[in-house]
Order: sequence, then C-alpha cells, then structure tokens
Amino acid sequence: MALVTKFRGYYPGYSDEIRAARDHLSWAILKAHTVNRAGTIRLRSANPTDPPLINFRYFEDGDEDLRAVVEGVQFVRQITSRLRNSGWIGDEEYPGSHVDDDALADFVRDTAWGHHASCSAAIGPRDADGVLTSELTVHGTSGLRVADASAFPRIPGFFIACPIMMLAEKAADMNLRAAKTD
Repeated sequence: MALVTKFRGYYPGYSDEIRAARDHLSWAILKAHTVNRAGTIRLRSANPTDPPLINFRYFEDGDEDLRAVVEGVQFVRQITSRLRNSGWIGDEEYPGSHVDDDALADFVRDTAWGHHASCSAAIGPRDADGVLTSELTVHGTSGLRVADASAFPRIPGFFIACPIMMLAEKAADMNLRAAKTD
C-alpha cells in the first residue's frame, strides 16, 4: 500500500515524522497469509499483568514468505520506475535502488516487522494441537472463552481487525446463549 508520507514503521515519535513529511511516498509491502509458523508466545512471568514475550521469528520457516516480500519490493520498483524516470517522484531512499536482489533479501529479513500476533491458541481438535473448541472455549476447561487473534488457525489476511470483530461478535452471541441456558 502506498502512503503519502515518510513511514518506516511504528516507534516512539513516528507520528511526528509522518506529520512533518509532506514530500514523501512510502510503500508498505504487506504479506498476508504467511506460511511461517515458527513464532512463539511465552509467559514473561506468573504475573498476569506482565506482557507476554512475543517472537515472530520472521522468515525462519522456509523462504516462501521472504521471497514474496522481495518480489513485492521488486514489483513496486517496477511500477514506480516511470514516475521516477519522469521526475514525478525522487529516488528510492530506503533501502536504495542500488540494493541488488541478495542485499534486498537481507534488508527485508533485517527490517521486516509486524504487530499482529495471531494463531497461538487456534481453534481445532486437541489432538491436532488445537487449543480452542469450535465454541471458543479452551479444551478441558469451562467458563473460559477466547475471542482474539490467537483463535485463528491461520492469519486471516492483511488487516485483521475486521475478522477479530467478527469473532468477538460470535463470542458475544455464544456468551448470551450460554447465559440464557444457565
């Protein structure tokens, strides 16, 4: 997706940079439906208010996702070349048009990021590593329903807010139905 601003990700002060950059075009290369399943989520401590330790372990589960992101960058370079050649946009700043395919793969590996941890407590049969039943309850428990991105067996796409809202609506209906039968 193209953003008419200077955007390099989320970090303290990123919004100040976005407001100040009125002469940049940034491309965010997104990889939906990733193949990688190597990421982990672990408890930081026994304190439930401590945030978990999340390690996405990008690109550690084969090179299909890495190759797709590199191809995405190459595609953006191709479609913007006429704009650059005609002077409508400037040269690529980050990582720079001088970066060849091998260095581009290293760049992607070193700078890719995401913030949608998901699929860590997937719906599915217990014997197939499923954590949740089709009713979004944790196998072997009662009174505990999970309605967040961890429930997805696979990441549902680019922007997962809508699927999460749909899951939450379904969970709310399940909770109401369960309350009426109690």
